[in-house]
Amino acid sequence: MARPMRKNAVLKLGGVGALAVLLLGGGLQLASAGENTGSTAAQTVNCPTVRDKLPAIPASAAAGVERELANLDEEIARQNERLAKQAANPQGGANFINNAILGPLKSKRVAVLDRIAINFNRAGAQRPNLDALATCGLNAPGVASALNSSVKAGNAATGGNNTTAAAQTVNCPTPQIPAVPAQAAANVQAELANLDKQINEANARLAQQAANPQGGANFINNAILGPLKDKRQAALDRIEIAFNRVGAQRPDLDAFAACGLNGAGAGNAGNGNAGAGNGNAGAGNGNAGAARTVNCPTPQIPAVPAQAAANVQAELANLDKQINEANARLAQQAANPQGGANFINNAILGPLKDKRQAALDRIEIAFNRVGAQRPDLDSFAACGLN
Repeated sequence: MARPMRKNAVLKLGGVGALAVLLLGGGLQLASAGENTGSTAAQTVNCPTVRDKLPAIPASAAAGVERELANLDEEIARQNERLAKQAANPQGGANFINNAILGPLKSKRVAVLDRIAINFNRAGAQRPNLDALATCGLNAPGVASALNSSVKAGNAATGGNNTTAAAQTVNCPTPQIPAVPAQAAANVQAELANLDKQINEANARLAQQAANPQGGANFINNAILGPLKDKRQAALDRIEIAFNRVGAQRPDLDAFAACGLNGAGAGNAGNGNAGAGNGNAGAGNGNAGAARTVNCPTPQIPAVPAQAAANVQAELANLDKQINEANARLAQQAANPQGGANFINNAILGPLKDKRQAALDRIEIAFNRVGAQRPDLDSFAACGLN
């Protein structure tokens, strides 16, 4: 099986080359998830289907009813996208999903269902009572939402079945950043992490588009790639400014803003592991050691089923986050050494291996849950040092 590899982002820290990008290949990538939150799997909304509950639709009402059924599906897709983002970056308390997603979704569905009923009235037919169809719950992770637009009467279909198109992922160039002054390292790393987050968010939208296509031929360019370019340009500008602020020459990173598309199932380059937060190599500080970075193997993941894609991407993002955290600890160790000869192995690499093993196990489980063969990813848990 061909396994696409991600590009490497190379940052030179205080004159020392540091290669620390986690190469994520062979897997469909979607939105990331925060570590240790317990919210790694993206759920989908579970709304009752409407088409199969309707009486015979008068011919004069058909166009209006079809339009509103499509509106119901579009709203489901929007809220599933929000759930994917919530899985990637949890916010709010225990009731956030109920209050910020399911509650507003019910209100919107009530309005749409009322318009469907009105279409019957206008055509002189008895108005159906659809109130009971407004409230939605949540599917278990990996279960697709039932839709209406492609559902024939009495037959609810699900997005995310075996005929769902595989999602593409964005293909963004890796910013080639010169040696990062120590004083600018934290800011540069923050923006590299922003670039990764933007990629994950765009991939989440592409996954939704694959599961429930909307818009015309230019939808992806106009609604996903265009806004992504603008966000990347802003982050790259902030990286340049971080150099300026500490008196270093401002790099020209404009060429790295625009992204294309990978083929379905191919991975894309990330940025947040490039080690920019490790700049304790002490430009102008001769007694500070150069920060090392972790060197982790790239998980070789087979083609990801559409139903498992959000969960897999969440865990790939966890792996990125774990590397960032380990690199930050290595940077602190370089700036202020502590412990004995085995400190890095015991306090950084050992815990990192445990966290990676847990994330890799969850990727395997995501395959299992949708009936796909479980990959063996154990050999990708242990990391070394660059």
